Amino acid sequence: MDYEGFIKFVNSKKWIFAKTMPRNPHEYALRKGVDDKEFVEAVIFIRQNGYQDRFYRKFYTCFNAEGYKYWTMGDPLDQTILINRAKLKGKTV
Repeated sequence: MDYEGFIKFVNSKKWIFAKTMPRNPHEYALRKGVDDKEFVEAVIFIRQNGYQDRFYRKFYTCFNAEGYKYWTMGDPLDQTILINRAKLKGKTV
């Protein structure tokens, strides 16, 4: 998957607000119900093109695109069930 494919994928997903984390407002898209091959390619894209960002005591691989930061929880591919995103504050990449 290239950048354009990633943007097309994330723009076509249904994003759900993570209401259990109001202090860290973000959304997530579930693996269930989407094309599994595309989901896996999007996760790999984030992990191969992203950067390490710290959230409390843990580091996650994140990727910034079109005003959002995207990340997964770092589980193995076969156990990854969602992609998160949050609006970037300030300057965007």
